[in-house]
Amino acid sequence: MDSVGAILAEKERERFPWGFGVLLAGLLHLAIAGAFFASSLGHPLRLAPPRAVAVRILPAGSLRGEATRPASPEPAKPRIEKPVEEAPPPPSKNAVLLPAKEKAKPTPAPSRATAPRAPDVSLPSSGEGSSEAGSGSAAGTPGGNAGVRGTTFDQPGFDYGYYIQAIQIALSTNWFPGTSIKFTPPKVHFKIQRDGTVADAELVRSSGLPFVDRAALRAVLASSFPPLPADWTGPYVGLTVSFE
Repeated sequence: MDSVGAILAEKERERFPWGFGVLLAGLLHLAIAGAFFASSLGHPLRLAPPRAVAVRILPAGSLRGEATRPASPEPAKPRIEKPVEEAPPPPSKNAVLLPAKEKAKPTPAPSRATAPRAPDVSLPSSGEGSSEAGSGSAAGTPGGNAGVRGTTFDQPGFDYGYYIQAIQIALSTNWFPGTSIKFTPPKVHFKIQRDGTVADAELVRSSGLPFVDRAALRAVLASSFPPLPADWTGPYVGLTVSFE
């Protein structure tokens, strides 16, 4: 047998005393348990009784009357004192007096421009609607109502004086012949619709000067007329105007 086998055989013969070890462990546990029991007898446990707290619920409205904590007063702001004004020193004897400034005269308010006088209108009488409103339609004759000489209506029954005057004023405002020489008064025929709009404007008599004819047509097309009278049954009214 080699040396390793001899060592293993020797270990098998040397067995641990398990019975003695178990007995020693039991005695140790009994000693620890006895120590705990002895300490509990010397100092018994005291259980504290439960404490009861009384709570009273108050309504929310009762808290309004409680005194609030006063706010701390704000620190006073430092007061800044105005320095005392010193009297100006007396003028020197060698000082030169300057002439006093003259007061500016108030500018007179601009006078209001006088309102333009409405042109006189010759109104056609009922039954004579096909004749010109206003006498004297000869070529080159000076005069007339602010540049509008005669107004001839296609409908004999259109005798509304206020509406004819509105037509005369509108046409006179937009009539600019652009020359001071005498010329044949051009005539323009057009229609006024129910809502006051102009339709079918055409030159029925020329002045002999193209720019004067264009100015007459422009005066008609640039004018704004009120709607036709409510008691006028026709859909439109046709008229011929002579410009001077």
